Amino acid sequence: MATFLALYRGKTIGEAEIIGVTNDHELVASVALGLLKNPTGNREIGDEAVKAVRKGRRRALKIISEEVGQSA
Repeated sequence: MATFLALYRGKTIGEAEIIGVTNDHELVASVALGLLKNPTGNREIGDEAVKAVRKGRRRALKIISEEVGQSA
């Protein structure tokens, strides 16, 4: 499965321009692991739809980080 990272920069999302894209599996896994370790991703949310998205996103990040032997 192809996984890649894209880096954008700008004052707002609408103004952001793409800086670079990589599919380096170690870099992708490192960023995924960093996102998993982010404590703000663990806040309790009352909205069930948002909870489901976060749970699925965290599961996907864990799979990506494990592909190159890094673990959360």
